Amino acid sequence: MKKNLILLVLILFVFEGVAQVRPASRRQLNKFYNSTTFVVEDRDPFSEFNKYLKDAMEKHWTITPFKVISFEDFHRMRTNEDASFMIFADIKQRNLDQVYVFINFVMGDKKRDFESMPDLASVPLAYSDANDLNYLYKMGAFVKFMQTHVSKTDDTPRMRLARIMNVNDDKLKKMELWLLEDELAPEIRTVESIQKHYPYPVKIATREQIEKAIANDRKDVAFLHKIGPEDATRQGRGKCWKFIISAGDGSVLYSSSHDVDRRNPDAFLVDDLKEIAK
Repeated sequence: MKKNLILLVLILFVFEGVAQVRPASRRQLNKFYNSTTFVVEDRDPFSEFNKYLKDAMEKHWTITPFKVISFEDFHRMRTNEDASFMIFADIKQRNLDQVYVFINFVMGDKKRDFESMPDLASVPLAYSDANDLNYLYKMGAFVKFMQTHVSKTDDTPRMRLARIMNVNDDKLKKMELWLLEDELAPEIRTVESIQKHYPYPVKIATREQIEKAIANDRKDVAFLHKIGPEDATRQGRGKCWKFIISAGDGSVLYSSSHDVDRRNPDAFLVDDLKEIAK
């Protein structure tokens, strides 16, 4: 899938302690609530991203008015400090080889430098060469996350996106955890094997079931959002990032990462089950 641009900036959402993208200030957050959010279309004519994001915004987005614009419009409007934007982009962290797909959720800025645009709640979707079918079905939850997070940031001005790494929320135990069989380590691909380590409600689900739970705002369901190399030829290279997200409001209930190698595949691990069971 062709992306709009490659941005040589630090990944904000997932790399705790190293992110330096400028978070929105209180003044900028106030501007956000009075803004129109402009959803920037991907320029790839074969991309399904535009449809999925537009549908998710129409169903779940309530915090500001929104309008879909072209990438050319974004270049013209990006210096408007009273506008907010969502843009599909490739992001490369300076000290890592991997490139990731993000929805960048930012305020406009007078500078032409993308890195200076105040960040509201950007979301990582996948490695840049991943199959987009592995994340498009979760688009409703990503929209909910952005809306929920920017609201929480308004309540707690010192909050930073990096703080959602290493989350382990006890609320998860009261929900049913839905997992995809192909995103689990081989030894935990059944409910029975999972419950040896995690004795709480769990279900081996399908992508279609997760998409429906998100669409129906199921507050009793949480699901895994995994970001990893996927390609078996790259085992031993890169990281696997794991987020458990509420289908109801998109909040993050668990987050962790590990280096991918022969002993630790690109998957949700037994160690993750043990952590969320604590």
